[in-house]
Amino acid sequence: GYHGPTIGVGYTFDFKTFYQLENAFLPYNRNGVLFPRKINGRYMMLSRPSDTGHTPFGDIFLSQSPDLEYWGHHRFVMGTYGGDFSAWQSMKIGPGPCPIETDEGWLLIYHGVLRTCSGYVYRMGCALLDLEEPWKVKQRSRYYLLAPEELYEQNGDVPNVVFPCAALTDAETGRIAIYYGCADTVTGLAFTTVDELMGWMKKYPLI
Repeated sequence: GYHGPTIGVGYTFDFKTFYQLENAFLPYNRNGVLFPRKINGRYMMLSRPSDTGHTPFGDIFLSQSPDLEYWGHHRFVMGTYGGDFSAWQSMKIGPGPCPIETDEGWLLIYHGVLRTCSGYVYRMGCALLDLEEPWKVKQRSRYYLLAPEELYEQNGDVPNVVFPCAALTDAETGRIAIYYGCADTVTGLAFTTVDELMGWMKKYPLI
């Protein structure tokens, strides 16, 4: 919009007719991600508030709503991590697909950004949020899961980008299909499992 990016909310019953609600937040805000069900009677949404650059930051927050229209109770979830220990997420982070419910918590696949001398590099990581209090981070991966390596990930409208957008999960097998943007030009598809991501966080923990 004229005032900058923010998060719109809409719904449909048949994927033919769509209805738009009022915007969830003021500009600037990006990466609005709804949880797939209510938690303690409230809708929950992850987002990444930001601005025009004079106070640059890129941290993930959680907001709550009784009706998908009025949002409040904003809570910090997790932020960037400076230094070499986990440099791939040192510039900014943001939520990706809807969190995946597991017995241990909400599995969140997110993107992290590193600023280099030749521009930004977008990579993919994961974290585990508490089931009942999803603003609490239980685990988080120190190392990234996926980075731009293929030609179509390194070259395009915005080079060096893998950006997780959606995920489908098989409840019986735990298999996850991740749809992700490649250099802001094409869509890629990567496969993993819940167990693999849980094991990755436990093997290489950030917290």
